[in-house]
Amino acid sequence: MRRLAAMSWLGRLFGAKPVPPPEPPANSVLIDEGLAQQLTESGVALDVAVDSALRAYLDAQAKAAAAGEPERIPFWLRRDDDGGGDIDSELRDRIIQRRSAEEEGAPSAMRRPPAE
Repeated sequence: MRRLAAMSWLGRLFGAKPVPPPEPPANSVLIDEGLAQQLTESGVALDVAVDSALRAYLDAQAKAAAAGEPERIPFWLRRDDDGGGDIDSELRDRIIQRRSAEEEGAPSAMRRPPAE
């Protein structure tokens, strides 16, 4: 260890350039340590876990594209275009339903007459 420190000191003294680390292979990537732990929790090797996770993701994208999902938007973010665009009446119905549910749950002394 001392020999390495001395060589480093001498190298800096005489202007030696530090040796850069070797280039990683073209198909290698760096993965966050937390993500790597999650992928290998089941005891699977990291390369196998990453390969299966990427394949599952790409398969899901291919299935979404084949199903004609618009812009690959998840189902919970898609808009319902079947309503005909009458959002005002839909919102009015929801408010009426909510008020009737609140009135059913309130004690009889606290009930208000329906507003029209």
